[in-house]
Amino acid sequence: MTGDLHGNTSHALDLLRVAVREDCERMFVLGDFGAWEHTAAGRRYFDVVDRAARKAKVRVYFLDGNHDKSSLLHELYGSEPDDEGFLVCRKNLRYAPRGHRWSWAGTRFAAFGGAYSVDKAPRLAAEAQRARKAERRRHFGSARRPVTEGTLWFPEEQMTDEECDALLAADPTPVDVLLTHDKPRAAEPAWNRKNLPECLPNQERIQRVVDTLRPRLVLHGHLHFRYTDQLDGTRVEGLGADPAASQPGGYQSSDSWLVVPLPYAPEVAVRREIA
Repeated sequence: MTGDLHGNTSHALDLLRVAVREDCERMFVLGDFGAWEHTAAGRRYFDVVDRAARKAKVRVYFLDGNHDKSSLLHELYGSEPDDEGFLVCRKNLRYAPRGHRWSWAGTRFAAFGGAYSVDKAPRLAAEAQRARKAERRRHFGSARRPVTEGTLWFPEEQMTDEECDALLAADPTPVDVLLTHDKPRAAEPAWNRKNLPECLPNQERIQRVVDTLRPRLVLHGHLHFRYTDQLDGTRVEGLGADPAASQPGGYQSSDSWLVVPLPYAPEVAVRREIA
């Protein structure tokens, strides 16, 4: 299990090497993977990670974070789920849609991606600036009409209340491990930069998911901060991000990943690298 990658190729390759070292057949990224296939760089990133994963004999899975263009994932791959229900983005690269449930080694999983972007305003401002530049180029005779809206900020970044309610109503049965991008509202990390009022509704949705599905373990990213908490029988593990985004106090590789033995049992400690 890994925290946010943000399209950082070298970090993704480092984590694949960790997966090989730890004898893991799977690597699961807890959102902000770098799903930006509306750009050439994003498509190259998918290709590079897929090739490295095939060479390492590790299958890479991810759920969507607030900085992943999940609408495009559904548009491109929604008709091609594998036999476990994941969307097949590349041979060794799979996406878990919101509310997706599956089992590995008898352990019941569910994935709920999405979160609020605290940098929404500057991203929208950058999109608007790109649009203005494109308009000036057209004014001077350029035939290019690039799409700027929805390229840096994605309207589908977080669940709606209706989406959350519908997913829980469809299957409210318990799971063992819940994978999310955002944190549950009740979790209390020692440091949290995602505590603006706008962040709280999605955290409350994740808390509803936790209260309904009653997982024994929750793993999430988004905060870029490593912590452990306990919520009424549910262990919460927040993971760090890639080196460029991790804070505070600098980057440590051990903060960005965990190994979860399967089948999962609460009495078996989740292993982590000793830095």
